Amino acid sequence: MDEVAVVIHCTVRTILSMKIFRVRSDHDFWGLLPVQREEFVKHARFQLMNMRDSWPSLSFYVRDPVRTKRGNFFYLAGAGCLAYDEAVCDSDLGETIERSGEVLTATLDDTEERFYVFNATACYNCFDRRNSIARWTPDGTVPIVVQKFVFHVDRIGDCNLFKIPEMKEVGLFALVGRDEPEDEFYAQYHALGFTGLKFEEVWSDEAN
Repeated sequence: MDEVAVVIHCTVRTILSMKIFRVRSDHDFWGLLPVQREEFVKHARFQLMNMRDSWPSLSFYVRDPVRTKRGNFFYLAGAGCLAYDEAVCDSDLGETIERSGEVLTATLDDTEERFYVFNATACYNCFDRRNSIARWTPDGTVPIVVQKFVFHVDRIGDCNLFKIPEMKEVGLFALVGRDEPEDEFYAQYHALGFTGLKFEEVWSDEAN
């Protein structure tokens, strides 16, 4: 077993049950804004649809290079996607990400460095609305605030990085403890030492 595999197994051994984490950007690291804002707003609809055929050539600049530092993952404001650098793309984690959707390309404006934008298309109707506690929009379709997440884990398909219909525009989730550690987004991210993301535990089968 190689060194990375050992670290992955050690990371997941501390997780004795299945858990679901919400994947968020760490705002201590770079956030990116589009140079071509109108083109980005027009085409960047990260709502489960394939976008490769219509995705334009976009460049981005760093919003606050003084008070934030570069990570492997970047924050794209309000886009509901992941953006990451070449090191992630070339790693085993990059392969795991790609299984959950499509990978688009963009560039950093100052350096013309290429980076990658992940559009998640894996979506599972697994949010237990009856037992979750949330405040909803008037039409009852979108949770404004979720105080308690409950999931039907048996409804989660092959991908452990996924969206749910109720939060398809902004929410990205990672399931831990079901698949082999080498195939899990959460375990690989930590084992490979990447930066730029935070993981908020929102559900555990020990608590339900």
